[in-house]
Amino acid sequence: MKKYIIILMFIFGCYLFPQYATNDAYVPNNNNNNNTVTENNNNQDNNNTEYITNDAVMGRKPSVIDTPITGFKNITLGATREDTINAILSDNTMTLPKQYMTGTVDLSAEESANFLALEENKFYKSGYFVFKDDSLYSITINFQPNQVDFLELLSALNAKYSKGSFLDANTVAWQNGDIRIILERPSVVKYINMSNITSTSDTRIKEKEESPPQNTRKSILEGL
Repeated sequence: MKKYIIILMFIFGCYLFPQYATNDAYVPNNNNNNNTVTENNNNQDNNNTEYITNDAVMGRKPSVIDTPITGFKNITLGATREDTINAILSDNTMTLPKQYMTGTVDLSAEESANFLALEENKFYKSGYFVFKDDSLYSITINFQPNQVDFLELLSALNAKYSKGSFLDANTVAWQNGDIRIILERPSVVKYINMSNITSTSDTRIKEKEESPPQNTRKSILEGL
């Protein structure tokens, strides 16, 4: 008799665990919905609900949206380098290196023509603008996490562009045509024209991130 009870328990366990596995999805914290069930008005089932599965959330595909994606604030994708510089200079939250503000930067230099970086300040840890043929095709804004955190950015982007798609637990994406927005933890937002993307952007940004900040080098020299 004991043998039969063990067999029945084993069969029941095999049936039970797969049911939980299919709904083992990462769902961001939401004050209005703390479980994995979302309302679906178009569902033909009597209970009018659907369960978010790993395939749905971790689909590796951005959410396709109808709202146009133009860029960040007054900085628009496709803008010339000069227009991008002027848009940054006219914004009271962003700061360029002093050579841009004083007009002493060599605008004909290859790096200056293809790449532009923000100075770190209260709001931005870093910011990068990449050009191709004098056309802005990539914007990366790294916010100071103590000013704007991931959930605040996610909420704002969802409100403007509709619900994004989680590519993984740390990355959400939206896409309209060739233009994509990527939100990454802790507080990074990227706007990219996918038709022009090259490896130049990632390579140059990594080089910039690995180098000491300008203000740190200045403080080291002043301390000699």
